[in-house]
Amino acid sequence: MQIAILHYHLNPGGVTQVIANHLQSLDLALEGTSKCKVAIFHGGEIEGWNAPFLNQLQHLEVSIQSLPALGYDTGPAECPDPAGLAKELLSQFARIGFDSARTVIHVHNHSLGKNISLPAALHQLAIAGYPLLLQMHDFSEDFRPDQYARIAKSLPNGQAVSSGGLLYPQASQIHYAVLNGRDRDVLSRSGVADQRLHELPNPIVEFNQLPPRDKIRAVLSRDAEIPVDKPLLVYPVRCIRRKNIGELLLWATLLRARACFAATLAPQNAMEIPAYDRWKRLAKEAQLPCLFELGEQLSFRESLAASDALITTSVAEGFGMVFLESQLMGRNLLGRKLPEITKDFENNRIDFSALYERFAVPVDLIGLDQIRRDILAAYQKTIAAFDRRSITLDTAGDSFDRLVADGTIDFAMLTPEMQSVLIVQLSSSWKHHEILFAQNPRVAESLSTIAESHALLKNARAVRDHYHPQLCGRRLWIIYQGLLESEREIVLSNLERYGEILDFFLKIERFRPIRSMS
Repeated sequence: MQIAILHYHLNPGGVTQVIANHLQSLDLALEGTSKCKVAIFHGGEIEGWNAPFLNQLQHLEVSIQSLPALGYDTGPAECPDPAGLAKELLSQFARIGFDSARTVIHVHNHSLGKNISLPAALHQLAIAGYPLLLQMHDFSEDFRPDQYARIAKSLPNGQAVSSGGLLYPQASQIHYAVLNGRDRDVLSRSGVADQRLHELPNPIVEFNQLPPRDKIRAVLSRDAEIPVDKPLLVYPVRCIRRKNIGELLLWATLLRARACFAATLAPQNAMEIPAYDRWKRLAKEAQLPCLFELGEQLSFRESLAASDALITTSVAEGFGMVFLESQLMGRNLLGRKLPEITKDFENNRIDFSALYERFAVPVDLIGLDQIRRDILAAYQKTIAAFDRRSITLDTAGDSFDRLVADGTIDFAMLTPEMQSVLIVQLSSSWKHHEILFAQNPRVAESLSTIAESHALLKNARAVRDHYHPQLCGRRLWIIYQGLLESEREIVLSNLERYGEILDFFLKIERFRPIRSMS
C-alpha cells in the first residue's frame, strides 16, 4: 500500500499536527518488517513542519511534495481549474510511482472553499480509479458564510451546492472520515452509506514532563507583572473569533482580584485581526489581568508549565484537542464545554463536570428587546449566504424565545458589541458580580478546584485507553485497507439529502454572532 496525503499547507495549525500525529500513529501500528511509502502533497507553505521526527519512523518512508496549485486560492472564485489541478496531481503520482491499484489518497478539509478547484479535481481522481478518504475537520456549512458563498459562486450556471455532488460525491471508492459522533450522524442522515463513513478521532500524543514552574513564573513576574502568588489560567490558543476571547475577558473581569489570565497566540489570518485588536484594547482600557501573546515570550511547553490551570471559552471545535491534551499535561481545565464535541469524550469516562455548557447572563442587564433584535438581525445576515429557504426568521424567532425563556442568555450568543458593553459595565461596577456568580456556580467555585488531582489522574488514564496513537493508527490502517480493496465506479452520484447538513449546522441554537462579526 502507498498513501498520498493532500492538504493546502503544512503551516502551524491543527490539521498539520494531525497529519504528523497520523504518521506517528501508523508507524506504531505497523509491525515487523512492514514498510509503507507516504507522499505528503502541500501547496508550498511549510513553516510548521517538524521534519526531524520523520527520521524516527521505522515503517514509513515519507516524502514531501510541493504543489502550488494545491494551496489556498488567490484568484477569483468564478474561475476554478479542476482539470488543471487533477492533471498536475496525476502527473506527480505517476512520477513517484503512485498508481491507482496500490495508492490511497487521504485528503483533509477538501470542502472548505479554500481551494475551489480541489473538489472537482478529486472527482476526476476517483473516476481515474484512485480510492479517496475525505476527512472532514470542519464544514463550510457550519456558519462559514464567506467560504460557502465562494464555493457557490464557483459553480457553473445551473449547478447548485445543494445537490451535494460537488462537495460530497458518492461512490464505492470514496469514503469519509469524521472526528466525532456529531459529524458522523450528520453525514449518515444526509445519505453517506455507513460502510463508507468512519469515525476517526485524533490521536493524543503523550506530553513529556514540563519545565520547572517556579523559574518561569519568576520571569513572568519580572517581565509581565504576573504575581507569583496568584493563580495563572492559560488559554493555549490562537485568538481567532470562534475562540470567544470576550468570554475570557469576562472571567478576568469577575476574578480580577483573585487570578491572572493569559492567551498564547495572536491570529495570523487578516480577517481575524480587527476583532483581536478590539479585545486587546478593551482589556487594556478596563485594566484587566489578562496577558496576550504569552507564546511570544515563552515556548508552548513553558506556557503550560507557568499555568496553574488551563481555560477554554471556545464556541466551535472540530475535535477539541485541548479537552484531552489538558488531561495529559497535569493541568485542570476550566471554562466552557461543547456538548456536541465533549459527549464522545464523556462516553469514554472522561469527566468534565467542572465545565459549564453556557455562561448565563440575565437579559435585564442589556435589555431583552435589544438582544432579540440584534441577534436575529445578525442571524438573518449570516444565513443569507446559504440560501436555505426552509429556515425562516419567524421560526428562528420562536426558537430564540425558547432560549431565553428563563430570563437569561448565554454570553457566547451575544454580539461582540453587547459582550464588550457588558464587560465594561461589570468592570466599573461590582454590584452585578454576585448575580453572575449565582447564575454560574462553576465560575464562582473554579479557583478552589484547580489543585484537585483525582479526576485529572482518572481522565488521563481514560485518554490513554481510548485515544492512544497506536490505537488510532490501527483504525486508520484498517480504513486504508478497506479503501484499497473497494470496487471502483466510474460514475459518481450525488448526496441524497444534502439539506440535512445545512439544517443541522444552521440552527439558531448553534448560532454565535462572534464567529462572523468583528
